[in-house]
Amino acid sequence: MHTMERKTPKALRRLALGLALLGLAGCYPPSALEMDYGNSVRSNFAQQVVNPKAGFKAKPAVGLAPQAAANEQDKYDKSFKAEDKKSLEMKLLNQ
Repeated sequence: MHTMERKTPKALRRLALGLALLGLAGCYPPSALEMDYGNSVRSNFAQQVVNPKAGFKAKPAVGLAPQAAANEQDKYDKSFKAEDKKSLEMKLLNQ
């Protein structure tokens, strides 16, 4: 009976501590990501106000020519391949 009386106040203290910590967590300042919420929507809304008929133009967005884009993609893919030691040494010596 003596141990039962001591366990109850400990459990209540732990519960109170948990609730206090939970309450303090609500006071934590917002992160950078949370502060940025809604900016994309506001930006899109502002762009529609500036030019409301932009979506009706038949002219596509301008980009790279297909062959140039394929070449850039090949360069990008090759940048991840491991180089052999000789070519790496040559690059270091040439610098």
